Amino acid sequence: MTAAAALAVLGTMPAPPATAADQTVVVNGYAFPSGLRYVAGACSGNGKATPYAAYRQGSILGDHAIGLAFGGQTGGMGGVAAWVPDPGNLQDASLATYHPGPLPGGSGVDGHIVIQLDVFGDGFQSAWLEGRYDVSNLSGWHPGDDVADIATDWYWSDDATREYTGWTLPEVADDWGPGSGGAWLNFEFGCRGRDFYFDDLRLATAAGATTYDFEGVPTQAFISAAPTHHSSDLERGITRLDLVNGQDHYLLADAKTSGDGVWSPGYVPGTATLWARPWGAPGFSPVASAGFGSDTYAQFHVRPDRQTEYQVRTGGDDTFEASTSATLLVTVARQVNARAPATQVRQGQPIRVKGRIAPGDAGVRVMLQRKVGKHWRTVDRARTRTHGRFALRVTARSTGLWTVRVAVAAAKGNGASATPGTRIRVLPRPKPQPQPAPAPVYVPVPVTHVPTDEPKGTVPPSAHHRLRASQPLS
Repeated sequence: MTAAAALAVLGTMPAPPATAADQTVVVNGYAFPSGLRYVAGACSGNGKATPYAAYRQGSILGDHAIGLAFGGQTGGMGGVAAWVPDPGNLQDASLATYHPGPLPGGSGVDGHIVIQLDVFGDGFQSAWLEGRYDVSNLSGWHPGDDVADIATDWYWSDDATREYTGWTLPEVADDWGPGSGGAWLNFEFGCRGRDFYFDDLRLATAAGATTYDFEGVPTQAFISAAPTHHSSDLERGITRLDLVNGQDHYLLADAKTSGDGVWSPGYVPGTATLWARPWGAPGFSPVASAGFGSDTYAQFHVRPDRQTEYQVRTGGDDTFEASTSATLLVTVARQVNARAPATQVRQGQPIRVKGRIAPGDAGVRVMLQRKVGKHWRTVDRARTRTHGRFALRVTARSTGLWTVRVAVAAAKGNGASATPGTRIRVLPRPKPQPQPAPAPVYVPVPVTHVPTDEPKGTVPPSAHHRLRASQPLS
């Protein structure tokens, strides 16, 4: 469907019921809500034009305005119509317009405000009254005239007979009393072939006010990624990804529109910026930007060392609105390198395990755990030292195969993790060896010295040797 054909379909909306008061309604492009419709017609005689939907950044409200492009073709007009369910109480009705091009030479009418009043209250099934107000010489932004105060002439729709001269819409509606119906206010421009945009449609009655903010075509940004580090599948709109320190990943970005009645639903081209909020950071910061097409992705390579949140934000242009993806939470478990110097010990000896974690933070709680049945039981605790080093031990009090592992608690932006189980064989204590019998000790019997009556200075016969002359006596 062409843009012109889509606009024609938009103009077939029936008269809607009244809308709630005191509200601002955001209109996504030409996806008009109940109470608004697209209109097009001839400026006079048999004039005709086929305008195209147009969009621009820069407006009175919000970021965008919408409009019609005529390409210099004169004689036709188009725009937006607003439903007023109680025209007798209308206090204010205006539409801001923007004409970017210069005024053409000579005189002429840029457009008309056409008011259609359902005086018989039958939904325009029979004749109705119509008033018309000419709009000329518009340039740049124009706040719009208050239709509630416009005094104009009123004609019957079936035979063009004039019924009122110089009456306002509330006056005509009051004259017909409570049995009359609502009114369509048609804001139509383009008679001189000039492109125009509109925004900030205001309708106020005694019951309250409604403001319409016309914006661009809505879009939604997405992050797509494999759900695990080792998967090749792609999950669109992923919101959580679990990695281990040292693992990298690719994030893909694009955007999609739900359409607005002119643009069909589907993927759109644009530029995506990856924003990140690392653990502990107060907010998001831009990381990198890349373009994407309606059939391609923007690609971003990430390798976080701690928990990080990511968003993709697409920039708006004249047609499409900017958008932000859902937040992707990437958790990063610590990497644990541990080893047991001995995989075989004796009962009563210690089982020792040492290693380090990455990132190498100090003060992180680590636990040595033994598998008992189907459960892991902590048998020793410690905290990491400088550069993430640790040492754990437990006394092997029973024989057999022990399965042990090292578990690390979540801390400082990293998730908990654990090593695979390691088997340690605990052998029985060695049997005591018999002690050898001690060798006998032989003590010699001393020689008995028998005193004699020999004179002093002589050696008894039992002496084993003779003294030299210089040897003193004992």
